[in-house]
Amino acid sequence: MPSLRLAGAVAVLVAVIGLFTPTAAHAQTVFDPFTVQGVDVDVSAVNAQAAKDQAVTEAQRQGFATLLERLAGTEDRARLPKADGLEYVRDFTVDQERSTGNRYIATLTVRYNGAAVKRLLQGAGIAVTEARARPLVLVPVFTGGDGRTVLWDDPNPWRTAWGNLHGGGLVPLVLPLGDLGDVQAITAAQAVAGDPLAMQNLGARWRSPDVLVLAGALRGKVLDITLHAGPTTPKPFDALSYKQNDGESVDALMARAAKDIARAIDTAHRQAGAQGGEAGTVSALVPLSGLPQWLAVRERLGRVPAVKRWELVSLSRAEAAVILHVAGDSQQVTEALAKGGLSLTWAESFWRLAPVGVN
Repeated sequence: MPSLRLAGAVAVLVAVIGLFTPTAAHAQTVFDPFTVQGVDVDVSAVNAQAAKDQAVTEAQRQGFATLLERLAGTEDRARLPKADGLEYVRDFTVDQERSTGNRYIATLTVRYNGAAVKRLLQGAGIAVTEARARPLVLVPVFTGGDGRTVLWDDPNPWRTAWGNLHGGGLVPLVLPLGDLGDVQAITAAQAVAGDPLAMQNLGARWRSPDVLVLAGALRGKVLDITLHAGPTTPKPFDALSYKQNDGESVDALMARAAKDIARAIDTAHRQAGAQGGEAGTVSALVPLSGLPQWLAVRERLGRVPAVKRWELVSLSRAEAAVILHVAGDSQQVTEALAKGGLSLTWAESFWRLAPVGVN
């Protein structure tokens, strides 16, 4: 396991480079355990409007079933409450829609009331797994039938499958977009080899020690997947193969594999939480405008009981990166920090920590 000192040294180096290059501020992130994306519906009724109304209701119920399965462990599936999900819907959006005659086809995103859903499951005696506070940086590297290995270059159908992934879940997933900093941090060859230093470089760039390399290789009609990760990263398996079904395109095969692995990542996180794993850490950025801000953050962290200890990963004129070792779920920790004069918010793929009332 690489030491935190080594990880910190790499992070400082990347932070120094970051002073002269654009900050890694854009990535594709899938994060919100109470949001269900990619709910597909296809409904026919007496007319188009009736079909749409029925489809929206069906999507909300379908999404709710998906949500309950996400939050509960496999051992609790048989005890899931038979509730109508409509009363737990906070809002929804229609991502795509098409209407022909009396038929309505659409893809929706449905957001549910997290507190109410938690109460429902707890009332059924089901422990709810908290979302992971620390993001997981994904590196989908692909070797095609021609033997060529690609990561940041196009086409990379395996990376595209992860970019098109609908879902959300218990683990925030960050897919870097492959700008100059990403390309310099890790190459395709380093990713396939699971190079720990290159993975640390990318993790430091995205302010998370958790990087998961998803090495995919297409051999005929079989997609072989090998995972590389550090010891704190939710890693559901070492290697697995997916066979192409009859009539299934290669793109559909990769989409199916990505969706399955994303679910498995959630399961790995849930199991780690049940065993007292790494659920009690938060990686956060501290935006800085001067020394008084940093001194205020340090002093206030020391008087928040929920923060058992903290580590400085990198420090520059503009920001600091810290890892907090905490007790309690994300809501409890956020409230405890607020009482201590610190604001913890999720924005632009990162947790941001700031002192309240200090300029």
